Order: sequence, then structure tokens, then C-alpha cells
Amino acid sequence: MSVLSQFSPAAMSADWAFKQMFKLESDCRTQVPATQVHAVGQFPKLFDQFPFPTLVNSAFLKLGDLFRGSSNTLRYHIAQVFETSQHHLPQITHKEELLKRVLAVLYSNDPIARSLALRLLGNGSIVFAMYPEAQHGVLLRFQSTHPLEIAAAVQATEHMLKYSPAFLSVVWETVIAKASDTQVLDTTRTQLIHSLRHAASNLQLCTVLYDHCRTWMSHPESTAIVQNATMATWKSIIQRHNELRLEDAEFISCFVQSRLSSTCHAALALLDKWIPKNQVADMGADETIDNIRDRLVSLVRLQFRNSPNEIDMYRARLALKVLAKIEGSSSDSSGGAPPESWELVEAFCAWSFGVYRGSVPSSQPVLEFIQRSLAAGSSLSEASAIYALDSGHFAEPESFLSESSCRLVGMDKSNIEYYRLISSTLLVMRVSSLLGRRDYRMAATKSVMRTWRALSQTCLSLDNGILTKSFLRSSWNWCWRTDKSSSIAGAIKDMLGSPNECITHAIANIAASGTLPSDNNASEQLASLCAKNILGFTNLTNDTKVLASEQRSIWASIVVVLIQGICAKSGTLQKEPHRDISQAANAIISWSARVCLQPEGSEAQLALYAVSGPPAHLWQRVLCLLAANGIWTAVSSLCKATPVPRLSSQLQTWIRSVCLFADSECAIKDAEECLRLADSAIANLGILDMQKVVLRFQLFIVQLRRESTDLLNGWRQFCHSDSLHPSCIVSAKSLISRTSELEQQARLVTHTFMTIDPTTRSWLDHMQSVFAAISATVSKNDTFEEAHFGLQRVADIRGSVSALLKDTGTEPICLGSSFFSMQPNPEISIETNPDMEASGSAVTVFSGTQFQLVVEGFLKVPRRKLPATPARVVVAAWLSRQPRRSSDQDLLICARYAATAQKSSRFAPGASAEDIAKRKEEFAWENAILFETKLDGLYFECPCVIPTPSLQQIFGHYDTNIVSHVHIYCALVDTAGQAWWIGPHKSYPLIVSTTAKS
Repeated sequence: MSVLSQFSPAAMSADWAFKQMFKLESDCRTQVPATQVHAVGQFPKLFDQFPFPTLVNSAFLKLGDLFRGSSNTLRYHIAQVFETSQHHLPQITHKEELLKRVLAVLYSNDPIARSLALRLLGNGSIVFAMYPEAQHGVLLRFQSTHPLEIAAAVQATEHMLKYSPAFLSVVWETVIAKASDTQVLDTTRTQLIHSLRHAASNLQLCTVLYDHCRTWMSHPESTAIVQNATMATWKSIIQRHNELRLEDAEFISCFVQSRLSSTCHAALALLDKWIPKNQVADMGADETIDNIRDRLVSLVRLQFRNSPNEIDMYRARLALKVLAKIEGSSSDSSGGAPPESWELVEAFCAWSFGVYRGSVPSSQPVLEFIQRSLAAGSSLSEASAIYALDSGHFAEPESFLSESSCRLVGMDKSNIEYYRLISSTLLVMRVSSLLGRRDYRMAATKSVMRTWRALSQTCLSLDNGILTKSFLRSSWNWCWRTDKSSSIAGAIKDMLGSPNECITHAIANIAASGTLPSDNNASEQLASLCAKNILGFTNLTNDTKVLASEQRSIWASIVVVLIQGICAKSGTLQKEPHRDISQAANAIISWSARVCLQPEGSEAQLALYAVSGPPAHLWQRVLCLLAANGIWTAVSSLCKATPVPRLSSQLQTWIRSVCLFADSECAIKDAEECLRLADSAIANLGILDMQKVVLRFQLFIVQLRRESTDLLNGWRQFCHSDSLHPSCIVSAKSLISRTSELEQQARLVTHTFMTIDPTTRSWLDHMQSVFAAISATVSKNDTFEEAHFGLQRVADIRGSVSALLKDTGTEPICLGSSFFSMQPNPEISIETNPDMEASGSAVTVFSGTQFQLVVEGFLKVPRRKLPATPARVVVAAWLSRQPRRSSDQDLLICARYAATAQKSSRFAPGASAEDIAKRKEEFAWENAILFETKLDGLYFECPCVIPTPSLQQIFGHYDTNIVSHVHIYCALVDTAGQAWWIGPHKSYPLIVSTTAKS
């Protein structure tokens, strides 16, 4: 089975794909229309299953031939194929040939056929837009009188301008004339005006287009859809050199009161690009500014007069932003009456908060809420509580923060009330920034703190998780930039006990990010709060009636303390919380011991774990943070306290493996016990790997740790020995060889997995430096021949290595999140040409010649963003006497193969067969040659040339055959030039013969 077929379960080989293409072509040329249409519709599926450039190029050329000689019905479906498979079009190599076949239809006498050709050119504009022939053909079609042909020309123009900005200067006059013609259909004018947005990169055309937009807007025959398209294009060309003028802003403000929501939205979006700061100070501009302000205020009040379900949030938000821009540019910062934008947005935020918590009826309009609060003689921030008291809906200002209130109020909140609360809070932040006054920013900070506390007690659905995290990050960053983060630092106390998973994670990261201000002792207050929570850990196991919020707060405090420990190591935090970390670790160990006293899997243990254990969304994070801080005793205790019998068999094996590895780290001083436990962990991980659980990285890390511990312990025993027996020479050489191999293994892990976290990568780099230092020390002025490697050299090695090691290898390892949840690596799937995996006899080559093959394949990129961008593919190929050992679990074997590939020399294209034949026979074996090619999207094709040994030099002139093996190892090279040897590594049999035909 072909390796490329991994991307398509239906595809068995490249031959299968071409057979499918030929079958579809024959079906397209039948006389049955239904069969033709069905066959054409199968081409996009074929391209997606097998995106091979040769196949894509051939198939599109065949579709071009079919387009040139078929009916209009089939031409329509072929044009749809070009639209569906646009992402495959760049792989076409014969673009000119395909364009000729389309242009043959474009210059026909049938207007319908010409329209379909124009639509195909538009759908394929990613490859056709740069050709003058296609541009000229589209330009000529504007002279047609057929409406379908003009519409197709407009659509093709709009698509081609995306990929060829120079095309705008060719069709500029034609498009402007058509867009200004009121006799043209509104849909056509709208498309033409939209296509002019690409003029934003041309300064001269922007200036000309500005005047045209003003003309089109003021024309009495311009309809609403034309005006909307004009305002959208006008907005796209507004730049620093081409600002919206004051008189034009006043003209556009007339449209904000339109009954059509689309027109109002377009006008507000255009006004949002207006910068009034440089225009409000002009003489005589006060009246114009007042007109714009009055229209915006009346629009906002009209929205707030409606019922809550009829409020257009987009319209109100943009209107308040523009109004705040105007008032922020013209108001006096010394004091006076508050601007209307601030009064309105503050009232809206207070009303949203009151509706969300249930103290204000959801049917009450915003303006009625303002009038009622002003009649009570209170500020808007206190209006929600006062209204609740007056109306009988008793709600103390702090009572909504209680657990029971959360369940009664927060659990049943609709999404619209939640979105409204978030939007109003973000709008308060934005308006206060635009007004630029300190008192408004402080009031906005209070609104943010109030919203934080409301969200902390709300059990939100998972659909709102992204919005919640986005709001928390943006509001915290805003408060931090405006030096108001200390005001809302106290809200973190309530957020730590939130029942919502995304809130807990976001606040834990914020609390330990090092952005808490040093003034007002906010960091110290947070640290003391977490320490106080951790001190109350014993209450969780003693009191079965503990609140769930307290349980979540304690475990979240542990997360904060552990994250602070990692930030202190990286230098983000100035003060290292050693005492707090030890306190958190001891609390986990004591709690785990209490849980483990119960019989394993019993109801008593499960009940105790449910009451006092970590929430499900914090369990793995606590485990990762403990490992990142090197607290393996707590890791082992937490794993032992986890109710394993209720989990799946694979998860049980994984937790058991982590527990064994943690126990081995705890026994690092006892080498024998440490190695025994590490071997057990490796065995469990090997079982999971054979069960198709992707744990290769974790398996390599544990093996590397085990071997490094064994090696360093061997070096210590060697250095502490005083005897100078000849056997010490053998021991020294064995240790030196193992040191070199372990250096290769550490390099393999570092350069194979692209998504390793910084903590784990730091440990890998440290081990590489230790092994490299030992190798450099023992190989200094030394060769490993018996004549030079004597007992005196053994004594010198003992002294130098003993001084180098000291305590290296005895400290606990620190592993980051990659060890527990490794992000997937990119995958390369390859096949060879000639196909060396085909069943039957192996490929035969004449001895002493160059074996030429092509390695081709695809790159499968994971969904998550990679830390590096792949640019090229490197292929290391060599000839070996032995096949590859089929064991991807053995780090030592994988490291040896990777070392052979990394030592490969670049291929010299000028080498001839005679030059290679003159080399020694040993040169061909295990001597990798490096070949490199660029990635074409996700596809690559790399020609390789491998020299074969001359058998006549070995066996004379006798006819003979030998079976060798071609090894191929692939790597990715990113834009920075770093090679990532992610594989795959494959070996194929190759018969080298003296009788084969060359």
C-alpha cells in the first residue's frame, strides 16, 4: 500500500489516482448529460484525495479541453470545479496552455459561452490574473450589451484585482464610467464600487476615488445599496494622507438616522475612521460639530428608548465611540459637566449589570432605568442596587456574590444578557480611553471589577469560554496599561473560586504573570491570599460540608503559587516564592496521604476525593506545574491519590507510568532503585505505545533520563575508584562511547520534536552540554589507541571528570507541559519512484554506478500553530548492509540512525560514475548523502543519487549479486535554517549486481 494513501483511505496508489482521472475523463465525453455532470463533479474530490501536481496539472488541462468543446451546461459545471478547487490551481505548470483553451471560448460568438468563460477566468484568477491576454479579454467584455456577460465581466474583474493590483490601472476608466452610470443595474454598480477598494494602495487613485465617492453619495438617483457599497469603499481608502473632511463627516452623519440598518451601520463605520482631533479647533466648525453630535446623541437615545431585545448593539457601540472621539477632542479636561457619551455608556453598563444579576427587570428600557435612578438621587453605579430595594427584588450589593445567589441567578442567564454585559464593559473601557480623563478611567475600572466578580460566580456554558477569556485578557491588559490594575487585583480573590474552567485558567495566568503592580503591595497581597488558602487545605479533608467554591479556590491558589515558581526561574518575578511552593507541595502530600488511607476504589475514598480533590480541569495542570518545579514527591502522591479504578485501562497505565517515573526521581540518590523504577515506567509506556497511544516523546524522555542517570553513576564509580588495573582502560572506553551515544540521543530528542516546552528543552540542552563537556575533557590531546590510552591517561580522566560532574545528575529533573500533553509534530509521508515498496522482486542496479530515485511526499501539518515555519525538505540517503530495525521505541537505535543522517555530506552534482568507481568500497556503506528541495505548498519532490559499490573490486570478474538496503531519512528545514529530523526513516532492499542491465 502506498504511503501517500495515508492521506486518503480510498486511494491505494498513484496509479489508482490516474486511473480514476482517466475514467472520469471518459465519462465526461459520453453523450449522456447526467453522466457528464456527475463525472465533472467528482474532480474536486479527486484533487482533495490526491493533490499530486502531475495529476492536478493533467486534470485541469483535460477540463480545459472539455470546456472548449462542450455544451454551455457542462461549461457551467467546469467553472464550478475551478471555484471549488481554487487552492489546487497554483500547482498547474502549463498555465499558458490552459489559458489558451479558455480564451478560445471567450472570443466565440455565443454570449452565454463568453459569460461562462469570464466566470472561469474569475474563479481561476489566482493563476490567470497576471496574464495580459486575460486582462485584455475581460476589459473587452465591458463593451457588450448582454447583461449576463457584463455581470460576468464585473465578477471576473473583482476576482482578478485581488491577485493583480496592476490590473486596476488597466480597467480604471472603464470601471469608474460604469459605476457612475445610473442606467447600469444596481447589483452591477455595487460590485464595481466594491472592486475599487483595491485602490487603497495607490495614493493618486485614492484621491480621485475620494471625490467620486462623494459624488455617488450625493447623487439623487443613488439607491441605498449603492450608497452602502460607496461608504464601504470610502472607508477602505481613508488613510493619513486622505482623511475624512469635516464637511463630508457632517454629510455622512445624516445617514446615521436612516431606517435601514445597513445604511446606518455603513455610515457609522465610515465615521469611525474619522479623526476629529485636528478639525474641531477650526474657526466656524462649532456648529458643524454640534450637528454631528446631536445626530449621534439622538441615535443612541433612540436605541436606549427601545425595549432591550430591540437594541442594536453594533449601532449603539459605534455611535458612542464616534461621540466619545468628538467630545474627547473638544471637551475641557479640567472638569465641568460630564460628556454625554460618558453618561450614556455609564448608564448602559449599569443597566446591563443590573439586568444580568436580576436586580433590574429585563424588560425595562435603558432610558427608563436612567430616569428612575436619577429620581432616586443616586449615581448610576448604585442604581441597580437601589432599584432592587425599591421594587421589592431585595438584592444586597454583595449578596449576589454568594454561592446560593450564583446558582439562582447566574446559572439561568441567557446568552444575550451575558454578551450585553461583556460588550457594555468593553465599551466603557473604550469610551474612557477616548475621553482621556483620569476620573473616567477610574470609573471604568470599577465597572471592570464589578463585571469580573459577576462572572466569577457564574457557571457559563462552554460556548462562551472563548469570549470570557478574551474579555479577561483585554480588560486586564487595559487596566495594566492605564496603571489601574491594582484597583481590580482584589477581584482575583473571587475569580480563583470560580466554577468556570476558562475563568480559573485565565485568572491563574494573570495572577502569576508578573504584571501585578509593585505599588499597593498587590503582588504581596495575592501571595498572602494564596498562602492563606493553602493553609486551610486541611479543612477539605476534615469537613465534608465545605463549599465547592472554597475547594476550587484552594486548588487554584496552588496553581498560582506553582506558576509563580516557574516565573521566578525565568526572571519574570523578582521574588522567588520558595516558602509558598514548599507549603503547596506539603499540602498536596498531606492531602494525598489522607486520601490513600481509605481502601483503593472504595466509596469512602471516592467521596473524600470528590469533596477535597482537584477539579477535573485543574488535575493535569497541577501535575504539570509540580513536574516543572521538580517536586516529584508531590507528583507521586497526587497520582497515588487519584481514583484510578474508575478510569480507562489506558489512562490507568499512563498514570501508573507517571507515578513510577516520579518515584524514580524521588530515589535519584539510590541508583539501583532509581533504575528499577525507571525500567518499569519504560515498560508501561512501551505497552501504551504498542496500543497506538502516541507517547514516543515521553518514552524517549524517560529512556534518556534513565540512561543518563546510569551513565553519570558509572562515571562517579569510575572516578571514586583508586585502582589502576588494565581493566580500567576498558571501562573508560566504554563510558566514553556511551557518553557520545547519549549526546546523540539528547540531540535527537531536541531536534525531532518541534513543540517542546521551554522547561523541558532547557533540561535537554543542559544534558547535551554535560555530555559534550565530558567528551571534550576525556578526548583532549588523546586518541583511543592502546599505545596512547594508558593507565596514566585513566588517572587524568578520573581527575578531570570528577571535578566536572560534582552534583550533576543528582538534582531532580524539571519537565514542562510537553511531557504530559505533547502537541503533535508535523508528519511527512513519502514514496519513491521507482516504487521500492511494491510487492515482488526488489529493484536491481548495476554495481559501481549511481542509483537514481525520486523521493516524493506530502507534509501533514497539525492544526495548532507551529513555533517554526517549514520551508524546505532535506533527504539523507545512504546504502547499508543491514535493514532498518523496526523499533521506534528504542532511543539508542533511533539516535544512531539520526546521527548517520545528520553527518551526511551534500551531494556533488558534478561527480561522474568513473570518479565514484575509483573510491574505496567502504565509502559507499553507511555514508549518507544530503539532498534538499523546496516545499511546493505541502508537496515536495526530491531527486536523489546514491553511489553503489563496485563488486568487481571485491570479487574480481565473477558474476555475483548482493542484497543491500537503501536508507532514507527526512527532515524539515524552517525559515531560520534549523533542521528538524522528524522522519520518517525507511529502508528498502536493493540488489546490487554485476549482471544487471544498466
